[in-house]
Amino acid sequence: MIDLLSSQENEGTFENYFGFRETPFGVTPDPRFFYSHPLYLEGLAALVYGIKAKKGLMLLTGEVGTGKTILLRKLMRQLETTVQFVFISSSHITSYGLVELMIQDLGIANREKNRLEMIHELNEHLLQQLKKGQTVALLIDEGQNLSDDALEGLCSLSNLETEEEKLLQIVLVGQPELATRLTKSSFRRIKQRIAIHHRLHSLQTVGEVEDYIRHRLRVVGYDGPEIFNREAIEAVWYYSAGTPRLINIVCDGALAMTCQTFKKKVSAYTVMKAASALLLERGYEAPKLGLPEVGTPRVRTPTPTKIHQKRTEGNGAEVTTIRFKERSSSSRPAINYRYPKWKPKPLSSARNSSII
Repeated sequence: MIDLLSSQENEGTFENYFGFRETPFGVTPDPRFFYSHPLYLEGLAALVYGIKAKKGLMLLTGEVGTGKTILLRKLMRQLETTVQFVFISSSHITSYGLVELMIQDLGIANREKNRLEMIHELNEHLLQQLKKGQTVALLIDEGQNLSDDALEGLCSLSNLETEEEKLLQIVLVGQPELATRLTKSSFRRIKQRIAIHHRLHSLQTVGEVEDYIRHRLRVVGYDGPEIFNREAIEAVWYYSAGTPRLINIVCDGALAMTCQTFKKKVSAYTVMKAASALLLERGYEAPKLGLPEVGTPRVRTPTPTKIHQKRTEGNGAEVTTIRFKERSSSSRPAINYRYPKWKPKPLSSARNSSII
């Protein structure tokens, strides 16, 4: 078993060995790596429209690792000249704490004031910004962790308005359980204020995963020979089910192992070993909004049953064969991974954004 490189060794090795300017598959939400896929572009456009049109309250939901935070960072960079952003990553924050963090970030001295006094000062600040032609937007990440008190407190913040427009634009971001939580009758006041809701899903096909991988390689300045062949990309899709964060960590691990074997191409076998080291067995699709189950299988995926050892063919080339067997009660022949008969099924073609 080849051990994964440490993160420090990983970075240096990738830069020197593959010719990258930096690590292509990091997990930090760097907006330079924003993937211009229609799903993400639609979400970005919906939020840009909502903020510019001053819709008030917007909701962005998606499973873990589907790219919510990097979309927010892209939004902030795109509108930084006209919008004053307050970014809060929620960690069971209270209603008072939410307002306190806001006025601190905006540079408004609170001097141990109560919540109503802080909201009054916030309202005055928002009116001043309006006169200057500036918009203020509150971005709340990990919104599923907000306390009930904090969620209900968003109503009072959403009520900061003039006769013509909302003074504070709020983007609430979280996992699908946040949307499910908002369906409760106790949160109907906040639910009725949501003007836009966009749902993020994982990438839907092997081709999209391939484009995603190539995109990140281009960002770090790589324009050399192919590193991930088609079989390797299919293996990445198999273990990640198109979830961007999982794609990143699988590709990062596979590159580390490939470096240690002094090769320039990542094989499907190496991807499988990297996924195994990360305790990944098979990918799962983010469940559709409103469904209670978590981890619905994306497709009827094959299960690896045997890894044949490397063999040498007549031309001297080494070949490693990975075989899978369909999950089925009926007896079916094994499926060669190199020529997979299973195909990724696209998600629903229904629109992901709802504008009220």
